[in-house]
Amino acid sequence: MAYADYGYYMSSFSEREGNLSEGEFLRFERMAELELDQATMGRVSRLKELPSQVKDCACAIAEVLGNAARLSHDYTGQGLAGPLASWSNDGQSGSVDLTQSRYTESGVRKEIRRLCRLYLARTGLLYAGTNCYES
Repeated sequence: MAYADYGYYMSSFSEREGNLSEGEFLRFERMAELELDQATMGRVSRLKELPSQVKDCACAIAEVLGNAARLSHDYTGQGLAGPLASWSNDGQSGSVDLTQSRYTESGVRKEIRRLCRLYLARTGLLYAGTNCYES
């Protein structure tokens, strides 16, 4: 069961026209499901009905993953490791600053954690303890 489908992404989540095509969304939404399962210790996959917070979180994570993949592909095609921070024309040198990028490997991890907290903080799905009364 997909946590969010492309119809939900285009109609309910995305206030503007979505920046992921249907094929991209399906690919990255599946990856977002795995991220959500890890963040919630599998609680989302056991829900009978998904709240809108979970669907929105899946869409937001899918967009981050899609944008990161797109930018990585663009930078690699240009022979860069990331966004160009400075350029010197005389000596033909350039430098790349990855410290503030949301689209590096560590930046994506950090952004996914931020999105999980943003969307799921008040749902109880991020609770890391045990409930001894749960059957």
